[in-house]
Amino acid sequence: MSSSYQGDSYGVVSMRMQGDQLVGVATGGPCGFEPDTEVLSGEFQDNVLVGQVLLCQLGPHCEPRVNQPALVVFNPDDGVMTALFRLKDGCRSPVLKNDSLLLLRPLSRDAEAVAPGRAASATTAVAASSTADGANSSAAQVAAGLGRQGEVSPLEEGQRQLAAGNAGVAQRHFELALSKDPRSAAAVVGLGASQLMLNDVSRAVKTLEAGRALGRADVHLWLAYAYQREGNRNRSRESLRKAFEQGWMPAGRAAEAVAEQALREDIKDIETLMQQQRTRKRVPVRPSAGVGNTTP
Repeated sequence: MSSSYQGDSYGVVSMRMQGDQLVGVATGGPCGFEPDTEVLSGEFQDNVLVGQVLLCQLGPHCEPRVNQPALVVFNPDDGVMTALFRLKDGCRSPVLKNDSLLLLRPLSRDAEAVAPGRAASATTAVAASSTADGANSSAAQVAAGLGRQGEVSPLEEGQRQLAAGNAGVAQRHFELALSKDPRSAAAVVGLGASQLMLNDVSRAVKTLEAGRALGRADVHLWLAYAYQREGNRNRSRESLRKAFEQGWMPAGRAAEAVAEQALREDIKDIETLMQQQRTRKRVPVRPSAGVGNTTP
């Protein structure tokens, strides 16, 4: 069994199970890998592949190739695999988006048929096949290529296009998703993020402001980023605080990486402030002095 995956990285990657391990090999691509170079390996723990990924690097004091420890998150709903990396100062990698994000996502068979030559481009096909029975569900789904191969919803397609950096296409899908469900917070976030990627900051602010009533913490996170891009620091911090109050916490999620990185300093400040507030609430209050009070 096999299917196509789209990756912003290696070129064609063939994935297979070797016992309990998922192994991926690649040839060529931006790194110029020799035939059947092992670029990914690891074991699944629930929906996280714990292993290593081979990256090529650019920079005067950087190793040309380095095996990086990796936690690759597998989404069983759509088959997408993502991982975040932190390279050494001065190093960059052509196989990572923004020098930090690895993305492998399934393509439909129709998409592969329309553009068979895409394997050599920056956005490429990744083949997956299974050779082992009895693997856990996540490993089996990846190895068998069990992403959704048929028609997908506008929201899902918008999220895929946004993750691939196709903001203009993603924007149209999110607009369609909102026309079908105006209360879709995920579509609001996606549309706002697409508009920010297209540098349409004022429209992104309006989109995300309209979504505040939906009560989703990530709407406030992206609105904080939009306000920052607009140059409104006070509103940005206020919106970020609301995101925290509604339960948002920094967790290195690939979908929030851009906003989280841009707001990093304010996130640290607000985390510290909220921790101080929690600590003060735990400090016992001494009773006030008065008649019958023996407290010195």
